[in-house]
Amino acid sequence: MSELADRPVRVPEEIILVHWWRLIRWFSNLRLVPRWHEHRARLLLRTIRRLYYDGLTRTGKIVLICSLLIFMFSYRASNGFMLFTSAFAIGLLLWGALLGFIYRPRVSLQRETPGIAVAGQPLLSKIKINNNGRLGLYNFSLREMVVPFGRWPKEWLRPHRQSLPAGQSISLSVQCEPQRRGVLHLSGLAVQTYFPFFLTRLTTRVIDAADVYVLPETLKVSIPSLRNIADQATKRLTLGSENTRKGPSLDYAYSRPYQTGDSMRRLDHRASSRYGEPMSKVFEGVEQIRRDKVYLVIDLSLADFQAWQRRPLDEEPLDERLALAVEIGLSAQNEGFSLAAVATGREWHPLDNLHQFHQHIATCTPERGYSDELQTLPDSVLLEEGIHVLVLGRWTKEAESLVDRWQHAGILVLVFLIPESLADSGSLPEENHFVEVQSLLDHEAKSATGLRGRVKARLSRPAKKEAD
Repeated sequence: MSELADRPVRVPEEIILVHWWRLIRWFSNLRLVPRWHEHRARLLLRTIRRLYYDGLTRTGKIVLICSLLIFMFSYRASNGFMLFTSAFAIGLLLWGALLGFIYRPRVSLQRETPGIAVAGQPLLSKIKINNNGRLGLYNFSLREMVVPFGRWPKEWLRPHRQSLPAGQSISLSVQCEPQRRGVLHLSGLAVQTYFPFFLTRLTTRVIDAADVYVLPETLKVSIPSLRNIADQATKRLTLGSENTRKGPSLDYAYSRPYQTGDSMRRLDHRASSRYGEPMSKVFEGVEQIRRDKVYLVIDLSLADFQAWQRRPLDEEPLDERLALAVEIGLSAQNEGFSLAAVATGREWHPLDNLHQFHQHIATCTPERGYSDELQTLPDSVLLEEGIHVLVLGRWTKEAESLVDRWQHAGILVLVFLIPESLADSGSLPEENHFVEVQSLLDHEAKSATGLRGRVKARLSRPAKKEAD
């Protein structure tokens, strides 16, 4: 509660004194000096950035500062030799800046940037640069223009080219590293041309916008086989439940190539020897319901997101939950399933391709979850066929009633939980289709910084092996 965006919201059900108390606390913690990125667009700061930061290299900055110091001290001592040295160095910088203005690049760019990126991992863009001027380009490099929540490589790590003749083109790779989940708006590219002795440089900005959907940082977890868990859950529905969908007995239909997660008991040895690869038997009957589609349901609620808050104080638990959903989606794709739809909160979104799924993950916003009465999950399913995977941070009464209702209707539901806090750990029932991914919190880092420390994720209760 230290920024203008954290101003408390008035809750009608509460007395006005509570709201005034929150306003006083917010105002007492308000920062009097804004962050750098909040006032960097001012004219004076933009001028200093272009002339000093972008106009001089590291060596040029050292030469400029030393020349000014020499000038100040030599003027007091009336030392003509030192004054000449300072004037020569400053004149060298001005000469380089004049050459940069005369031979400034005239280029056009074509960008090829991936539409999806991952927070904390490099994003590589292929840039085709065309020299449209009459003179050649010498000693130039490319970089992305500065945007919030992005990190760019150091100057000596950027791609550098010694020459580009007039009328020719060349392709270079430009790298940046997004720092948080969301939509990264890349406004354009900067062509930096270096001049004699690498003291000065000229930055030419070319507008070439691109939007990149940034996924949360990848979790280091191993997701159990969805096919194995689905087989166990389906067997439970078909063999031991009164709400089983009735149907004929299992009959052999055909054989197909072996897929990851298939039971070893279904291997067709004759077909395997005939085709020279492992083959699995496919039966029809009770399991005639199609299980080749996956429907993801993600709970976006945060327990610490109160009614009077405009935004949550920490979105890392939600990012971990979304990262787990991404891992489940990739695991489903690798096992031959197809992602049919995703529910972010109470709303279903049909999916035509994996890119749409990544867009929903990158752009979804947190929901308030401070009360059990809030509805944060969908009431119904799109189709009763397929596998419905529920990704949670807390095992609530709403989630329990939803899973029971869907299971009584004969819908296959798998539940994955990554605890939002230590109190939520170990709250799932002890059944095969309930899987908990445990996160170990760094309490020392949390008490020192007020944020959750970096977690080491591990699978606390893997799915049980299929019984013989």
